[in-house]
Amino acid sequence: MPAPDFAPAPRTQRDGLVKPRVSIIIPSLNQGQFLEQAICSALDQGYDYCEVLVMDGGSDDDSIDILRCYDDELTHWQSEWDSGPAEALNAALARATGEIVCFLAADDVLLPDAIEEAATRMTTGDKPDWLVGHAHRIGPMHESLGELTASAPESLASFLMHDTGLMPLSASFFRKELFSDYGGFRTDLSYAWFYEMQARLLCAEVRPTLSARVFTAVRDAGGPRSVTATLAQGREFIQTAEDYANHLELAPRYQLWKNCDERRRIYALAEAETRELGHVGPRVFLWQQLLRRPWWLGSAHYRQTLLNGVNHFPDTMRDAA
Repeated sequence: MPAPDFAPAPRTQRDGLVKPRVSIIIPSLNQGQFLEQAICSALDQGYDYCEVLVMDGGSDDDSIDILRCYDDELTHWQSEWDSGPAEALNAALARATGEIVCFLAADDVLLPDAIEEAATRMTTGDKPDWLVGHAHRIGPMHESLGELTASAPESLASFLMHDTGLMPLSASFFRKELFSDYGGFRTDLSYAWFYEMQARLLCAEVRPTLSARVFTAVRDAGGPRSVTATLAQGREFIQTAEDYANHLELAPRYQLWKNCDERRRIYALAEAETRELGHVGPRVFLWQQLLRRPWWLGSAHYRQTLLNGVNHFPDTMRDAA
């Protein structure tokens, strides 16, 4: 896939200190219930060298009215049909002028001083190109649901098998030149576009640096997700993992193929069982969790629960649900 023509990113100098410009990109579609909170969390960062771009995919709720209210404060906003978040983010990257970019989901919020902290970390010391922080999990009413602790992949193989590596989108910061060097998000993917980008960077030996800070609050809106969407996402993640199998040595490649085969059988069982039952039982509940928590498949206990039909699963996962 050819790399989009992303504009160069200037720096700003003030009082003898050079600070990088940061572009906060917010993709959105019918997220009017949460969009204003996301925008305000970006605008209220207090970081002078920051721009905020909102890419709305043609919402038919009150999103446009909200965007108009912030017309003078947003660097750019638009509401146009697009094929999904990947296309919206690529279009925003072409407009963004920041040296550093972050992608904030429209139902998530940046925590105070997140931009200052990330910009400072990425321009001092070892100056990482890819920085990932932790996140709070929140519900529809902003209630706390616990922590989402980021972790770096131990290896490309373990990441592709969902065994290690949890890097939330809204808590990730990237040097913009990475997208010029390695290309933008793949628009042919409906679900795995961020996962695929992470795998592509890992293949290029670009590894994330973890920050001890909690950068964002990510929202679990708790809305119903169809079994069809759950299965489609799972299969797309599996196919994406297999696309990178040739980057592995023979032994881990075999392990990946085995892992993907097991995951594919899980989704086949899920499809058959949900079609037969027609209701949400204990195991069907587990199928539906995969849409939001695909990394659960990294647990052998969880996989065996799904494959063998045991009507219980680890307490840690029950708490996370």
